[in-house]
Amino acid sequence: MFWLYLWGPLRPYTYPNGDLLPGAWFVVVVFACIALWWVLPRAYFEIREFERTGRIYRALGVLVFRRFAPNGDFANQWERRANPDFRVIGGRRAAADFVLRTEQSERGHLVLLALGIVSAVYAWRIGWHGWATYLSVGNVLVNVYPILLQRYTRSRLRGILHGGRSTHGAATA
Repeated sequence: MFWLYLWGPLRPYTYPNGDLLPGAWFVVVVFACIALWWVLPRAYFEIREFERTGRIYRALGVLVFRRFAPNGDFANQWERRANPDFRVIGGRRAAADFVLRTEQSERGHLVLLALGIVSAVYAWRIGWHGWATYLSVGNVLVNVYPILLQRYTRSRLRGILHGGRSTHGAATA
């Protein structure tokens, strides 16, 4: 909506008139954000030492977020009411495949996070501070927390796959 308001066709009458769209340089910035998908080094996805216990993620509220996420705690509980044998991850092979899914999901949320930051900065730059705040808060909820959840899940799964046991507790995702 921000970009449609900025472009003009959906701009409310109370918003300032004029051409507020960024220049051609902005296309380069957008392409750089999208290029993150391909240029992120493999090392980025490795779990760091401070992440291994999950303590940082619990402190940041990732487990609360996980309750409401797709394939999260509440969705899984609901599915298990009808199908008690349901598991998102059904074994070691499924866990290994799920690790790759977490990387792909994190990669996508990083691209969207970068685009959201660019949008929020631009909104602030043109004086639309309310939009900048809205975009920033939304970006945290829609991208930062999913990134943290993917890293937390990957840390749990790697602990199970490589060490035989997770330091985070049960392995259900």
